[in-house]
Amino acid sequence: MSEKTAVEFIEEWQTGAFLIIGSAVAGAVSAAALRPYETLARVLFVFFFGAAFAFMGFSYLLYGR
Repeated sequence: MSEKTAVEFIEEWQTGAFLIIGSAVAGAVSAAALRPYETLARVLFVFFFGAAFAFMGFSYLLYGR
């Protein structure tokens, strides 16, 4: 097994950061789309599942099946 170069290591970290930050942003946008009168539990539920579905979608686009 070959050692990774510094550039490959940084690219992996950037991809991971994109997945995490992008998923959190997608979850926040989906939760913000709710009306202000929604309950906190519903907003957190939508945030969590929005982030999870975004993570799965981004992962599929980046890595395939």
